[in-house]
Amino acid sequence: MMRLLGLKWLALLTILTLGIGLVTGYTLLSAHSYMSGMDNIVAGQLGRAGMQTVAFELGIPAPREEYIVTRTWEQQPAIIRDSFDQPPQQSGVLYKVYANEGEPTARLYFAVRQETPAGDRFVTQQLAPLPNGAGQVISPAQNRLINLTLIGLGIALMIGLAVGLLWRRVSRPITALGNWAAALSERNLSEPVPDFVYPELNQFAELVRTSLTSAHQGLEREQLFLSHTSHELRTPISVVRANLELLRRIQSSTQAPPDPRETEIINRIDRASLTMKDVTETLLWLGRDDSSTHPSVMLRVDEIIGELVDGLRYLLQGHPVELDLNLEPAELNLPEAPTRIVLGNLIRNAFQHTRSGRVTITQRGGHVEIVNSLSEGEEACSETGFGLGLKLTERFTEKLGWGYTNVPGTAGRKVEIVLNTLTPR
Repeated sequence: MMRLLGLKWLALLTILTLGIGLVTGYTLLSAHSYMSGMDNIVAGQLGRAGMQTVAFELGIPAPREEYIVTRTWEQQPAIIRDSFDQPPQQSGVLYKVYANEGEPTARLYFAVRQETPAGDRFVTQQLAPLPNGAGQVISPAQNRLINLTLIGLGIALMIGLAVGLLWRRVSRPITALGNWAAALSERNLSEPVPDFVYPELNQFAELVRTSLTSAHQGLEREQLFLSHTSHELRTPISVVRANLELLRRIQSSTQAPPDPRETEIINRIDRASLTMKDVTETLLWLGRDDSSTHPSVMLRVDEIIGELVDGLRYLLQGHPVELDLNLEPAELNLPEAPTRIVLGNLIRNAFQHTRSGRVTITQRGGHVEIVNSLSEGEEACSETGFGLGLKLTERFTEKLGWGYTNVPGTAGRKVEIVLNTLTPR
């Protein structure tokens, strides 16, 4: 039956059952206790009357349990007046005092101030310890108190067992759902969702599978787009590079001096085509899922940085930029192509966006720091697109598990990267 119920209906049914059971049980228990209490009062009065009769027949002192009614409080016996701190103030309210507790002279005193047509009356009564054997008159009340305590403990135990059984029945499918969700991968996303007993859990599991399937399909589309786009860009970039080389040869073959404006235009096209070439290689690598195509090898990080700086130094030609290289020999186990792409992107960005100032490259082991400081009044150049290179670098470092920080400053930018020897993800 529980399999047919939803999780919320099962919890609601359990709570209602426990609530109805508690209300019914305590209602019956309260009625029984009330009747038992009344019986106990009557039994006590009859028992004390019998003990007074026996005490009279045997000639032994009997406890004074008669009611004393007086017009004023001062007319009450001194022992009663001394037992109370003050006369009863409110009409119809029972006042009681237990004096000399634990001693042979112990007494229980009751006092009531009662309004009557003839005026207020003070009614008192004193109960003394009964002779031997008379204590059994109150034993039923004690037994019922013990029974009430045991019944309460029993009900609490039943509630605990019911909650425990409910939790056990609900927690198993929830734990199974968590384990199933943790084990989901692209290999088993197409498999049907297991039965987790309750409709709510089955709906949630289907929602998780659908969401992961959509995310996986989106990732596949992105990778396919990157792969196709980068492949399609290779051909026009190669054409641009080839024609630039041909244009330079034609320019150098003419005897007339080249026009500086023409040379600057050619250099800009050359820089932009090189940037496009590197971005295309970056997109191709990001589109691959198989990290085995770039196995790790032992690389001299300082030599790679030196080669990249020499290959990109042309970006600084004609600009008053100082270049500081602080490199130390370091050989690390790294994937070569991604390492060159990341460092090349960072160095290119620093060179391209510094028209006047200083570029400092510091390398200690796998820790590389690149800082470009612009001269006062200079603004970073953005003719080749500053944002894409940094975004791609972030994707690379995240995929490779490398530490990467990029902090803009008031006059430049500081980039730090830590080349960890981790397996690419």
